[in-house]
Amino acid sequence: MKAYRLVLEVPILFKKRMFSINKFSKIKIINASKMKKLRIISVVILGYIISVAMITKNEASVSNIEAPDHPNIIMISVDDLGYSDVGYMNYKAGILTPNIDEIAESGMQFTDAYAVAPVCSPTRASIMTGKYPASLKLTCHIPGNGIENYLEAKNDGTKLKEAYFENHLPLNEITIAEVLKTKGYATGYIGKWHLAGDGAVHTSDGIVNANYHPENQGFDVNIGGCAYGKPESYFSPYSNGTVTDGPQGEYLTNRLGDEAIKFIEQNKAQPFFLSFAPYTVHKPLQAPASDIENNNGNVYFAMIDNLDQNIGKIMDKLDELNLLESTIVIFYSDNGGLFENPPLKGIKGTLNEGGIRVPLLVSWPNNIKVGSTSCTPITSVDFFPTILDLVGVNPNTYNQLEGISFLPLLKGELSISERPIYWHFPHHRNEGLSMGAAIRKGKWKYIYEFEKEEEYLYNLEEDIAEQNNLVVTNPLKAEELSIQLQQWLKEVDAEMPELND
Repeated sequence: MKAYRLVLEVPILFKKRMFSINKFSKIKIINASKMKKLRIISVVILGYIISVAMITKNEASVSNIEAPDHPNIIMISVDDLGYSDVGYMNYKAGILTPNIDEIAESGMQFTDAYAVAPVCSPTRASIMTGKYPASLKLTCHIPGNGIENYLEAKNDGTKLKEAYFENHLPLNEITIAEVLKTKGYATGYIGKWHLAGDGAVHTSDGIVNANYHPENQGFDVNIGGCAYGKPESYFSPYSNGTVTDGPQGEYLTNRLGDEAIKFIEQNKAQPFFLSFAPYTVHKPLQAPASDIENNNGNVYFAMIDNLDQNIGKIMDKLDELNLLESTIVIFYSDNGGLFENPPLKGIKGTLNEGGIRVPLLVSWPNNIKVGSTSCTPITSVDFFPTILDLVGVNPNTYNQLEGISFLPLLKGELSISERPIYWHFPHHRNEGLSMGAAIRKGKWKYIYEFEKEEEYLYNLEEDIAEQNNLVVTNPLKAEELSIQLQQWLKEVDAEMPELND
């Protein structure tokens, strides 16, 4: 019964210790009104023609001043792309990503960027809402085979049962797309959604409940977004009710890239927000024959290569339309890679760095320093407030947000105030360390594994590969982070695993 008490007692969720520290207090975001006021300058009107000319000139000046406050935004969210699965990282020989590498060279690379979960649905929900999965009660990928079947398999023979989780993104959550629409943005979602019900594989078209699709969460356009977590096939016919089939054998990533270009073309005259979320590089491993040949038979590398080609098409379209300098491009992955992620330990599905540390690039020519790098830890709840900041909206207006704006980093500041970032993943995985919760603050990372009641403490500045568990040699730091993690789980009313009777 000891394990049962340790898991379910709140706030004492972990091993009890003999000393206390100050409890972590979550920062309360206070609403603030805009302070900027327009000053009106009185001038002497010398004549009717001159006055008309002055009005026209002033109107043009206001337009030029306001234009930077409404940049276009393209959020590229790749599926299952690992930390080292891009050329600019120089960890895997043979990976071809020249277009992604060019984005890295043209803007800022984040070396310590994270997904809020080691699986896809929770991270995608956090991008849309700016809230942690524990707050949303959406901590697990939404099972294609259905939640009941999933839990029956995962809880078989375990000490603890997985915690409850939602099977969709609730409609009452405010999304970044809904906010941007109120600011005059055209909004488009192209690709994987995976926030619209469980049991997609038991449908013929991936539609479980269309009420939860992107078009009901603030997006004007939805192409590809349904309940599917992976495509039935990367080649047409797609069996996807939100993508019309193309010619026999058309490749899905190419098709979604073409749809992204169409959206940009159709909305070039107004600010737009495009969420480009290709299903690649999620299984099944399938790629065009020519790409496989160009990658010496490596299908996974071929999928990455094809992804890069389509990102290149998008960047070329922006260049053709003279939109590069008015468009912010964010490149990101929703969780760790499917395969090895050197120099990191672990893969997708684990709370080690390989399951949660991901590529992140932000490019905005003439606004973000070329070839810059930031080592500040950033996570997916930070995108919502940062995008608001970029378009001139005070993030404090939305007090439900749980991340912070990293705009100061993009402007060239070396760091922002240190804060903890969290993970809660009360789910079983065969891939490695899971069924637990974690916190990173500064260089320190602490993990508590519920099933085995084990603690891990790593100094990531000195041990990025998580080889040296410092719980025994640095108990004070382990205690500090343990208490903060416990307090946060209590604050967000996190769903916890239960004893498996």
